[in-house]
Amino acid sequence: MDFAGLSAETWVTVNTAFHLAQTGVGLLIAALALVGYRRRRTRSMLALAIGISLLTFVSYLVTLSAVQVLPRIVFPLPGTITELVGLLVLLYAIVLARRD
Repeated sequence: MDFAGLSAETWVTVNTAFHLAQTGVGLLIAALALVGYRRRRTRSMLALAIGISLLTFVSYLVTLSAVQVLPRIVFPLPGTITELVGLLVLLYAIVLARRD
């Protein structure tokens, strides 16, 4: 099935490229947060690094793994749960930063 003049295979390639870009940028942000943690030794920077990692890199890996193992109707759930945990960790980082 074509959409906007592009084949389904092309859209899969475009989708994969965007996922890889998202993962790369997320890892870069997490690495910068880890550098900030090493510099200041604040738990909020560590939580920020963990939350960003969960939102980008880890959730993508979990989703890729779930596609291979779980039925099609259920496979988005583990990635969504990982993203929710990442958001909760980011919320924790923000609350910690406000206390400091």
